[in-house]
Amino acid sequence: MPKVNLITLGCAKNTVDSERMHRLLELNDYEVTDLPDEADVIIVNTCGFIQPAKEESIATALEAADYKESGHCKGLIVTGCMAERYREELQEELTEADLIIGLAAETEIVSHCNQLLGRPSQDTKRDLQDRHLLTPEHWAYLRISDGCDRTCAFCAIPGIKGKNRSESIEFLVADARRMVSRGVKEIALVAQDTMRYGSDIYGKARLTDLVKELVQIDGLEWLRLLYTYPSGWRDDLIDLIATEPKLCAYVDMPIQHASDPLLKSMNRGTTQNGIRKLIEKFRDRIPDLTIRSSVIAGFPGEREADVETLLEFLEDIRLNRLAGFLYSHEEGTTAGLMIDDVTDEEKRDRLDRIMSLQTTISAEISQSHVGERMRVLVDRVSDEPEYDYMGRTRMAAPEIDGEVFISGEARIGDFVEVEITDAFEYDLVGRAVSSSPLIEIAPPEKAVS
Repeated sequence: MPKVNLITLGCAKNTVDSERMHRLLELNDYEVTDLPDEADVIIVNTCGFIQPAKEESIATALEAADYKESGHCKGLIVTGCMAERYREELQEELTEADLIIGLAAETEIVSHCNQLLGRPSQDTKRDLQDRHLLTPEHWAYLRISDGCDRTCAFCAIPGIKGKNRSESIEFLVADARRMVSRGVKEIALVAQDTMRYGSDIYGKARLTDLVKELVQIDGLEWLRLLYTYPSGWRDDLIDLIATEPKLCAYVDMPIQHASDPLLKSMNRGTTQNGIRKLIEKFRDRIPDLTIRSSVIAGFPGEREADVETLLEFLEDIRLNRLAGFLYSHEEGTTAGLMIDDVTDEEKRDRLDRIMSLQTTISAEISQSHVGERMRVLVDRVSDEPEYDYMGRTRMAAPEIDGEVFISGEARIGDFVEVEITDAFEYDLVGRAVSSSPLIEIAPPEKAVS
């Protein structure tokens, strides 16, 4: 049986693409291996969003190409966002790759592998209803749509992936049911713009309707929304987060900046006051809410006054978690036509100041949980010898947020009650305690009418 090594770079949406390719390969008598030196074909699923991601993608492809000399590799396939965005250039310059294929061609990944290995393709199975999950067995991503209708000045995604394309509610519920039947307890909804889910196929956004269907699935414990946009929030969704026990009281909402001139230049379609009012509404109506966001440092035209405005906003609003990014000047974007007038040194300095402030805020929030008992989903064995396991409360999304260092008995994939004994800037420390009614950061149970 021929072997394929599938390397995934970039975001959770790329992971879903790799999961589908992985399943197609399995259905067609390929073994997917983690060992590139044993693989007959290596596939690199690239990211092409910003310059550092592109550099990582190229470096990974070149490293993979070395196995054509030192391993069993007979063919290298480069796919994903960077391959979609720069296919012609890569075909000319990345001669180490045997095939450069775009996103649409991923459905034919088996035929491409067959072509490189001289295998017949007439009986290739193409069932895309299923995936081979690359996440741990107890949590998974559910990509509800791909592409984006927004026109944020800094973002190249619409040019790479096109307009927003949603999956149907029926397809997504069936996919979620399959995952839960195999032991998945937490599902994170991902999209480029979660808030516009369904608008392309139903004529209106239907995220709330989708969530209502998903929380009916027996065995699903946590449902989490990622990649929400400041505009598009509706009261019925806020009320659902506030009252549905399975829906994590967690909002992931990139704001990108808090200076109105910068928000306008970024074409974000919102203002600081609008963001502030929305966050106030969240906190007024959703108990024990966790808010995660992201900001960009060094966008063209950003001045010291804009940075001070952002710092003042962050100090006042006190987000639980914040990711910060250096602005990347990307061709094919509106901002790419602007003058990149903030030096790299200034960008780094500004980001350091932003994240230094946020580290202080996050540390204070983390310390406030010391002494509490929380429900924790156990993710893995700890790498630190003084602790036994690592897990997450519902305040933390997988892969991107902090963890809980757990001492005591537990099992991976199970929920355990943990008494929080210490805290760092982003992580908590605790000990597993005997089973009893759990106090967790969560909305109250819905009243029985």
